[in-house]
Amino acid sequence: MPVKLIYGEDTYSISKRVEQLIEDITTQEWEIFNYIQVDCKTAAIPQIITEVMTIPLGEGGKIVHITDGTIFNKYSDEVISSLEENLSKIPKQNLLLITSKNKPDGRSKAVKILLQYAEVEAFPPITSWDKQGIEKLIQTAVKTYSLELTPTATSYLVEAIGNNTTRLDRELAKLAIYAQGEKLRLEDVQALVSNNNTNCTELAHAIKNGKADAAAQILHRLVGNNEHPLKIIATLIAYFRTWLVTKTGVEGKLPDNKISTLAELTNPKRLYFLKKEVETVSAAKLKQSLVALIQVEGELKTGIDNFTPSIIKTCNL
Repeated sequence: MPVKLIYGEDTYSISKRVEQLIEDITTQEWEIFNYIQVDCKTAAIPQIITEVMTIPLGEGGKIVHITDGTIFNKYSDEVISSLEENLSKIPKQNLLLITSKNKPDGRSKAVKILLQYAEVEAFPPITSWDKQGIEKLIQTAVKTYSLELTPTATSYLVEAIGNNTTRLDRELAKLAIYAQGEKLRLEDVQALVSNNNTNCTELAHAIKNGKADAAAQILHRLVGNNEHPLKIIATLIAYFRTWLVTKTGVEGKLPDNKISTLAELTNPKRLYFLKKEVETVSAAKLKQSLVALIQVEGELKTGIDNFTPSIIKTCNL
């Protein structure tokens, strides 16, 4: 199709997809002339149409890339007529590429016209709890680096990296250099890729259960692995907010589907495990801990670095 619409909050995966399209459609020698990003303004539409209707220079095809598809949400009748007239006439070697973090409004006349000619690809973020989705993502990414991993090594990456696609690319690039074509085992991957995700989970549980010594040790490992304090605190806040919603929902005898909605659970099956995790802790403690963690986050953002003592103090609330 002459038009491709790509949207989603997984901006990293979208950027990799765009790189792939550039490689597939243009030639390296002529890419500088045949890959064109156009300013995302209504006034730029005539330029966009002109560019995409013009044959490529030299060899290969041509891509005209609009980086914010939401500009099509509101357009004049003149622009809509221009799209209707020209989209079907785009030269077969050219591509009008539209990317957007948010899905363009399907009620817009311009978007409706685009969808008549566009191939749509969506890249929603994989949730941290979707282990199968993360494993499929890692398996696909591994192939692009010509890597071969044992099943246990792949499972370790699922836990260690989670849904962080930016980190995944960085770690696989490192593993590819180390592997030199050899199959990597679990111990190989463990030596090169730290498991900070599991450490953050363990830290949240240690704080919840009042285990200050364990929390201090885990925090030391995280900081030693260069994990940013703001990322650590954001993860902790997410855990305690979910736990608090779950606990108050259980105490309020809300139905499971209501609790899942309030806790923003993408996988309702997770609720069973959350209930187990908050059985022995009070809602009051969870609330105090959450408030304390939010305060630590605020301090970090204003330049106050009292991170480790504040986290340990939270264990004793």
